[in-house]
Amino acid sequence: MKKLLALLVLVVAIVGGWYFASPWIAMKGLADAAKAGDTAELERRVDFPAFRASVSDQISEATRLNIDQGGLLDELGSAVAKQVGWRITDRALTPSAVGKMITSGALAAGLLPERLRGQSIDWDVEREGFDHFRAVGTFEDGTAGPILLFARDGLDWKLTGFELP
Repeated sequence: MKKLLALLVLVVAIVGGWYFASPWIAMKGLADAAKAGDTAELERRVDFPAFRASVSDQISEATRLNIDQGGLLDELGSAVAKQVGWRITDRALTPSAVGKMITSGALAAGLLPERLRGQSIDWDVEREGFDHFRAVGTFEDGTAGPILLFARDGLDWKLTGFELP
């Protein structure tokens, strides 16, 4: 009976350790692969179709906000930008490009206000159930930063998208 209880405690400790540590390990693995330029590892750690869709959604949202502030010409320009945005994300978001964006901190730099570009970011993990977590960024001046979205893939995690503040 003592052996069974010890085994049960060990299993609970392993599962609990994985539950709390695995997001941080996944984020470090993604950063390490990006720094090393390991495109095969980046392909394994990023769900590129979901990530591309997320980037396109962010471009569409930024475009929509632009439309709300302008007139007909802005609306026409935004429609063109939306179509170009889809094509650019399909071609530009390669493992190598995503790795460079992660290491340079430029993942969403073009969509951020100028005052936030170049600031360091601290990350916190927010769980969304057992299958998803969000890496919530905070800039050094306390401003909310981008949020990286991860989904569980077996016992590992994949980057599936991001949200701008």
